[in-house]
Amino acid sequence: MMLIQKYLQGKLFLLGIVLFLIMTNFVTLYFLYQEKQEECICEACPTIDTEEVITEKTSKIKVDLKGYVKNPGVYELEEGAIVNDLIELAGGLKTDGTTENINLSKKLLDEDMIVILSKSELKKMNTTKTVVATPTTSTSKVETQSQKTTSSNQNSSVSSQNEKQMISLNKASKEELMTLSGIGETKALSIIEYRTKTPFKDIAEIMNVSGIGESTYEKIKDSITI
Repeated sequence: MMLIQKYLQGKLFLLGIVLFLIMTNFVTLYFLYQEKQEECICEACPTIDTEEVITEKTSKIKVDLKGYVKNPGVYELEEGAIVNDLIELAGGLKTDGTTENINLSKKLLDEDMIVILSKSELKKMNTTKTVVATPTTSTSKVETQSQKTTSSNQNSSVSSQNEKQMISLNKASKEELMTLSGIGETKALSIIEYRTKTPFKDIAEIMNVSGIGESTYEKIKDSITI
């Protein structure tokens, strides 16, 4: 009887050890499973690499500014800039400069060229390019038909002479261009080469020709036309 009891006690002891080992393995496997699940979730989450953040670059344009501004030259501006932005960047207008003929809100494009005229230049552009002499007033109350004809011929002669004095930048020959102050053979050829590619639309554009600056332009502006 004692032997049977000891045998049963031994069996129960072994069974308890087995159950303990089973429970321990179960708990271990459970925690390993949970860690694996957390790793999978982390791997599925997107990561943000701060070194790969791309900053948006704003496009730039370059514009050539000439004429009566304080600091003429080539300027780099943000795409979408307007003429007013360009003039402010150049320090504003000179004393005699004017923007009456320019749309300050016009959007600039890459490689644009803006020419600012002086007030006197703009005034000349708005007046008749052909100079007509003012007829003299006769002191007599009654003017004969012969006198009218003579006066008309004289006026036409003066007008023709004044027209001949004006040199056309788009039509004049090399020799005619060389009659202008400060324009030699080389500069005359440069003017012809320039107008072949880009006909002049304004007399101030002659400053775009290589070797002709503002000082030369001031000397000849009263003798040239387009």
